[in-house]
Amino acid sequence: MGQKINPLGFRLGTTQSHHSIWFAQPKKYSEGLEEDKKIRDCIKNYVQKNIRISSGMEGIARIEIQKRIDLIQIIIYMGFP
Repeated sequence: MGQKINPLGFRLGTTQSHHSIWFAQPKKYSEGLEEDKKIRDCIKNYVQKNIRISSGMEGIARIEIQKRIDLIQIIIYMGFP
């Protein structure tokens, strides 16, 4: 049997782009990942609690995070029927 791979990792750079764009020193990389996870969880929890649509098909398709020295830009892709 062949080795299993992550479908997102296989397509990065060819058909899909990264969901986070930022650079960090190797020692601070884990802090950046934790910060990304907290941001994504906070947004998902807010949407689940505060946005109600009768169809029940709403949701967040993708969250992109771009960090610069003095700015964090968050792009939220949502799907509604």
